[in-house]
Amino acid sequence: MGIWREKWRSLVFFIAALLFGTAACSGSTPTASLRSSPIPVVDCRGAMETAGAASPTAGARYVSRTLAGEIRDYRIFRPPALDSTKPVPLIIALHGTPSEADELASISRFDDEAVKAGFLAVYPNGCQGSWHTAAGSDDVNFISRLIDQLQVDFRIDSARVYVVGVSAGSPMAYRMACELSDRIAGVASIAGSMSSSGCQPSRPVSILEMHGTVDLNVPYPRGLAAVQQWTTLNGCVGDPVLSQSGITKTSVWNRCNAKAVVRLDTVVGGHHTWFGSDFDPVPGEPNANAEIWTFFSSLQTTA
Repeated sequence: MGIWREKWRSLVFFIAALLFGTAACSGSTPTASLRSSPIPVVDCRGAMETAGAASPTAGARYVSRTLAGEIRDYRIFRPPALDSTKPVPLIIALHGTPSEADELASISRFDDEAVKAGFLAVYPNGCQGSWHTAAGSDDVNFISRLIDQLQVDFRIDSARVYVVGVSAGSPMAYRMACELSDRIAGVASIAGSMSSSGCQPSRPVSILEMHGTVDLNVPYPRGLAAVQQWTTLNGCVGDPVLSQSGITKTSVWNRCNAKAVVRLDTVVGGHHTWFGSDFDPVPGEPNANAEIWTFFSSLQTTA
């Protein structure tokens, strides 16, 4: 009976609303005002912010924004000594699934590289620990709006905006290169893969893929396929330049359109991990943090 009583009450309110609206249109003074119903909001924030906990890292904080009916958040790390008088590079780091921004920052220790190299590190949270990588997805809009906001809040060098993705964050990073190529100068993928369809960048984007040959979560051939796709998209010609350091074999395609570079670091025996971290490492694996920044900082950028 309670349900029917509520339905009847709603009907009464609805009729009253129509009467008030009619009175307003006829010039009469309504006896009550109407309020539009709020749009339902989905809370996509990570556990660190929803718990109200302060970041354990000095210089790191969380920012929340409501976009398209969702509360989205991102972790910002600004190195204390970062020079605020000149434009600085921006690196956006995308976590795997299921995971979140704070976990990626903790495992990778990428903040340490930001301190040494002098760049702003930002870690967005996917909604409920996941990314939606379809062409034209809300997550593409989220990252684009995030870049807009960061360029308002900080002095960002627009020619040095980069994206890093690990595991399930890599397809999202590659999607950014496909759809926001006019804003992103380079992408680094760690143990990642890429969707094979719907990629039409407006300009070449430099790519680094680091992948272990014993990756049981995202098998090595999938990372290799992503590299092959980008050599085609970037118009690369000729054979790659080959080199080796320890267990890492590097292939570099540097004869690409608009001076873009495509690079594959094959970690022989490497697992599904952020290389150089404490998470399932193998002896002799490279330090992903250092390699990512070395790659990005070596690129020839255009404004």
